[in-house]
Amino acid sequence: MSCEVCLEQRPPEGRYLLRTFNISEEEIKNKLRGLSFSYCVSLAGVDLLFEREEDWNKAKEILEEFVYTDRAENIEETLGRVLREKGYTLSTAESCTAGLLSARIVNVPGSSDYFVGGFVVYSNELKERYLCVNPDTLKRYGAVSWHTCLEMTLGLKSNLGTDCGVAITGIAGPGGTPKKPEGLTYIGIFVKDKVTIIKRVFNAGRNKNRFLSTQTAMFYLLKLLKR
Repeated sequence: MSCEVCLEQRPPEGRYLLRTFNISEEEIKNKLRGLSFSYCVSLAGVDLLFEREEDWNKAKEILEEFVYTDRAENIEETLGRVLREKGYTLSTAESCTAGLLSARIVNVPGSSDYFVGGFVVYSNELKERYLCVNPDTLKRYGAVSWHTCLEMTLGLKSNLGTDCGVAITGIAGPGGTPKKPEGLTYIGIFVKDKVTIIKRVFNAGRNKNRFLSTQTAMFYLLKLLKR
């Protein structure tokens, strides 16, 4: 095993690629003990390169729940490809990420085929006005809470009528409290009538936390789309 420069384009000729997220390099090393591969760690996850197709196939099976693509594409490209294949539309509602998720989605050429748009609702007032979040929910639980994220997600689903969508609210930092630490983030995802709320606490600093929120959102949306 060795560490290489992270991939931005195609893997070297004759080598096989897996791109993973939500798993550490140490966990990967333990799970793939006995297989030959090189790897690179970045904020977007761990990229793995294999020279032997046999090792690549075994690793793909072992790491199935963490692999988001075996192609030379980033996660927003993978998401766009899957949405286009399914003929699904996507919308977003962002608080702490303040449009970063939408920006990453539209980095992909042709994203207008599936992405209809969304809301940046940094203030509580806009959460109430555009996503129908109940003022009592905000008062009782706060903007960064499971309850508010759920109402944001349902409001997005109701107001924009897309096949799937993502709502994010969190404390990017700096700041936080013992009950709600810096990096606490709730991500709401709906695919058709199925709604999922994910809680995470990132610990990478303000803008890295925001990036990780968007990466996590797209990763879990992909998992739900592939079921």
